[in-house]
Amino acid sequence: MEERLNFSQISALVVDGDRFSTGIIGQILRGFGMTRHVAVDTIKDAQKLLESGSFHLLITETKLTDGTLSDFIAWIRRSPKDQLRFIPIVVLTGYAFFSRVTTARDSGVNSVVRKPVSPAVLFDHIVWSAQTDRPFIDADAYAGPCRRFRYGDPAPGHSRRVSDHASDVFTRSADPMER
Repeated sequence: MEERLNFSQISALVVDGDRFSTGIIGQILRGFGMTRHVAVDTIKDAQKLLESGSFHLLITETKLTDGTLSDFIAWIRRSPKDQLRFIPIVVLTGYAFFSRVTTARDSGVNSVVRKPVSPAVLFDHIVWSAQTDRPFIDADAYAGPCRRFRYGDPAPGHSRRVSDHASDVFTRSADPMER
């Protein structure tokens, strides 16, 4: 018999200033059976909910209106509440430049997903973020899951974007037809 994951008891917080995007993410989460999710559009609102509520998952956009993703993640990872510190964090971004992905990873997120996101990709990243046994690192300059991937990336593939290859960005032709 096929084992199925039950998301009905999972609660998620979605932080994104774009109502269209939060609507789509909400529909995807409901499709997974996750009916307990809340969407907010500011870090301030997210912090209030995270301090007072109990969430099992955080999904956030990189571009936030009232602060930076790095500061928001640092606030979570340095929290005295263990339930908040260790929450799986999936970051969604429409601007998946290598530097932004690196900044998100170095802030302490579990996974970064490029928009537009398909339900299958989001599902894989949520499950991977929650089930991997990556040790939690608590150092002066970093708090979050170990940034080294020993068990494989949730979505292995080949980089196709020019921005993913920082070393050869300047050696490529400026003409997009020659790429």
